[in-house]
Amino acid sequence: MLQDVSLKFAGGCMMLVRKRENAVVFLGTAFLMHDDGYLLTAAHLLAEDPAGLMVVSTSNPDDFVPISLDQVSAMSVSVSAVDKIHNVALLEIDRNLRIKTPDHLGGTTENLSIGTSLLSLGFPFGHDEMHNLMAQSAILSSKVRSKNGTRLLLFDTMVLDGTAGGPLVNADDGRVIGIVIGRFSPVEDGGDFARGNRHPGYDTQISYAVSIEYGLTLMENVGIAVV
Repeated sequence: MLQDVSLKFAGGCMMLVRKRENAVVFLGTAFLMHDDGYLLTAAHLLAEDPAGLMVVSTSNPDDFVPISLDQVSAMSVSVSAVDKIHNVALLEIDRNLRIKTPDHLGGTTENLSIGTSLLSLGFPFGHDEMHNLMAQSAILSSKVRSKNGTRLLLFDTMVLDGTAGGPLVNADDGRVIGIVIGRFSPVEDGGDFARGNRHPGYDTQISYAVSIEYGLTLMENVGIAVV
């Protein structure tokens, strides 16, 4: 089951980078949600600067590929919409092309039960120039609301910073239920969760994602529907 989910999403997960003069800086992960080249990611990765954003697709993750690739295929993206409160951003590939995405991508968190099997995908070691997509299995540990009302999904896998912006997928139906933000910190002000901040002293095994409904709302607001 997890293998099928991984195959479904592997081709749509991309590295999010920023081009600055002659350098390329790795930011995190983004994932395709529509044939017209729309991707979702975590808003805090953009750091208030929409300039120079690009996404990079990588080789077949089922092959043994080098840790670092000499050449990659990069595509410029623009920011279509941002929800800073819930830490979600919608990106669009600038090229005029259509990309075939799988059916039934968007999920729901409404009737999601604790203990549900999950899969997160991303590029955890991208900051160290490791260009390999990685899948991590987990279970849903808890569903909570932060102090600012953001719906958070807690899961029992310690993700690294490079996985931020990647999809959290329900293994039962193969639909995205969340956008990975990072490791969970039970700080006093729950509003920090939605801004992607992690306080020292709380390097636990628990990570969190924001509910996919926030991303789907951004898409609906620009006239893009996901089923």
